[in-house]
Amino acid sequence: MKTRRFVLSKLILVLLLVGLFLLSGCATGPKFTKIDVIPEDKAVVYIYRPASPIGAAVSYQVIANGTHIMPMVNGGYFVYYAKLGENEFSAATETLSSVTLDVKPGQNYYIKSSVGVGMFVGRPRFTIVPADVGEKEIADCKCQGERNKK
Repeated sequence: MKTRRFVLSKLILVLLLVGLFLLSGCATGPKFTKIDVIPEDKAVVYIYRPASPIGAAVSYQVIANGTHIMPMVNGGYFVYYAKLGENEFSAATETLSSVTLDVKPGQNYYIKSSVGVGMFVGRPRFTIVPADVGEKEIADCKCQGERNKK
């Protein structure tokens, strides 16, 4: 009798944990669509985070050129209209991750974000990826918005 109760309590615990995992930190919104018209004096930077069970509940603020622009969530992406020249993108929890792009007019750039294992919380990681890789990886991500269009 005790064994049966023990198994049932463990099953309930597992179901609760799975439910919490499915509800936490996942992006909502429309699937990826590429921007067709890019302003002459800007470039488009897609910052995305493919869905992953590792660090799924961890989100962090993305900073562009010293300004907070958007929280990065699991399975999400957003569009940033970057000024021409050097642009720095970063995020931090326990550690800082940053990348710098030398932006050219009318171009598309892709920054992949992910979460690594940290001591107390997941650590953000940014990687600049080629357009062909970025377009494939971002395909299932959901749009979280646009920033800096004007």
